Amino acid sequence: MPRDFLIAHLLAMGVPVIGPAAIWYWDVRVFPTFVEESADLATNPTAVQRIGEQYKRIFTTRSWYFVVPWTALIVGLVGLNIGYFETVGIAGFSDPALWAYLLFAVWWGLITGIGFHGAVTAVRTIRAVGELELQIEPLHPDGLGGLSMIGHLAIWTTMLISVGSLALPLAFLLGTEGGYRAVVYLAVGIYVVAIGVSFVYPTVYVNRRARDIQEQELEKRRRKIRQLQRQAANLEESDGTTDDTGTLDEVATRLEMQRLRDEFNEYDSVSLYPLSVGIIIRLISSLLLPIFFTFVDVFLGRLL
Repeated sequence: MPRDFLIAHLLAMGVPVIGPAAIWYWDVRVFPTFVEESADLATNPTAVQRIGEQYKRIFTTRSWYFVVPWTALIVGLVGLNIGYFETVGIAGFSDPALWAYLLFAVWWGLITGIGFHGAVTAVRTIRAVGELELQIEPLHPDGLGGLSMIGHLAIWTTMLISVGSLALPLAFLLGTEGGYRAVVYLAVGIYVVAIGVSFVYPTVYVNRRARDIQEQELEKRRRKIRQLQRQAANLEESDGTTDDTGTLDEVATRLEMQRLRDEFNEYDSVSLYPLSVGIIIRLISSLLLPIFFTFVDVFLGRLL
């Protein structure tokens, strides 16, 4: 059995081993945490909870929308490449090893199909929550106005899909040595697009949404400050004819202006998601696994 074939399959076998644990963690920990933290920033927390329950239910009950066609594609690729498998020692459809391999392909398709559905669910949930009225908290410990929970969901979702990159060497092997190259690269293309969407969409969408929210808060305080400036000017003009009450009103107005200026500066200084070194590093790191295995196949595969 060729060494490159053996190594590619050993890597691909890591997907059904790591995948179930990654799916469980995303479903039980990551997604509920996102919903909980989003509710803290929403003016209507109940609406966030409803969205969370809706997409949790969709993820639980409708995964087969993705699993069935994706698994059929994977199993079909194995069947279409029977000629290649015969060259590495599998004696056709009568060989029990092929049927064991097909069962492995089914399990692999189930796990990765659920991962794809998780990515779609995450993107749809982020968009649904983003359409609600949210608040930026300038003093939030994450330094991003409380929006780091978007990054955590995007990072874990990208990592969930990236587990499938363990099978990239095998996919490229089938694409170069086996038949039906176009179908193989179609499957790889779908996988790459899913990673890109799970990575890029939350980053771009949330950054724009956060910028809109920030500008709304700044404009709200800007209008109040201008209104108080006019009041202060009127009080100064009548300063000579007013009693101590007028002086106190002027002091109170200026104190309120200072408070609003402080709030304005706090909102203006908030780093918008994902403009945080930690978030950016983790986002990029979540893409390193597929890039690494592509590098292994393209460059190191020639040495095997």
